[in-house]
Amino acid sequence: MGKIKFAASEYCFPIWGSLAMEMAKEAGFDGMEITDGGGYLQPHPLNNRYVEYERLGLDLRREDSFPMTDEYVQNDYMEAAAKCGIELIGLKLHLLETQGFIKAPKETLAGRECIETIDKAIAAAKAMHIPVVTLSARGLFGVFQHEYAYEKLLYAAEAGEENGIKIYVTTEIAAEKQIARIDSLGRKVKLDFNTIDPELCDVGNPEEMIRKIGRDRVGQFRVKDLTADSEGFLTEETAGNALLGRGDSKFKACAEAIKEIGFEGWVLSDTAYYSSDLNPVGGDYETLLAKDVETLQHVFDRKGRNSYGKI
Repeated sequence: MGKIKFAASEYCFPIWGSLAMEMAKEAGFDGMEITDGGGYLQPHPLNNRYVEYERLGLDLRREDSFPMTDEYVQNDYMEAAAKCGIELIGLKLHLLETQGFIKAPKETLAGRECIETIDKAIAAAKAMHIPVVTLSARGLFGVFQHEYAYEKLLYAAEAGEENGIKIYVTTEIAAEKQIARIDSLGRKVKLDFNTIDPELCDVGNPEEMIRKIGRDRVGQFRVKDLTADSEGFLTEETAGNALLGRGDSKFKACAEAIKEIGFEGWVLSDTAYYSSDLNPVGGDYETLLAKDVETLQHVFDRKGRNSYGKI
């Protein structure tokens, strides 16, 4: 097994920015993937109307002008990361899930806004020395949705290559389709493989998919655990949040498959630490993080120490 490092996903924290980085570092994480701050369902002061539009399911233009391109915001993140000694490993674009990424061709208004978001993310990543921008192509249920996503992925791959930024994509389609899509892009795009998605979307056995896709097509793995509902099912609507290794998913089997293929790189925790399923209001978030790090160290056969003395 090659060297595996552990990172946290910023959007999983109860608060973003420097405090999230401090919490992640103290818990023992090596890196953090940040997200398009203010562009999703977060209470950014300039996007209140946009948040309401998202809840209504409308694809309307964002209100906040992508704050990650603001030099002040960039410096705040970089200074906080340097102070904490944590690595900024990527920028995740949640916004594309509510724009026209899979819903409209790139020459339409909605499509052009997706291209603008991709351009700004790549520019922000380049300025902040962040090596990766991750796009989301989830909910691909029709032929046209696949094509609309593909053309924007191709654009992102070319733009990323020009600027020295790697492009990853997360999607929940079957293994054969993921392989075909990545290979058709000349492997200029790699997968951000989320181990929970195959179970939630019933597209295959996740550990078998990992072995079939192989390590060369995967840029990073995203791991998450959930508790099954009263009927024993894992669904996005009814499953409960759980710490890694304490739910009903195939997290541990996926970890074994990741080791088996000889993967080297980042494994990201996608645990929803903000969730009341895990923590009552006013609870101890840092202990939750430390428990996940301890689990990751155990299942990936890696020893380490966090500020709580866990090995």
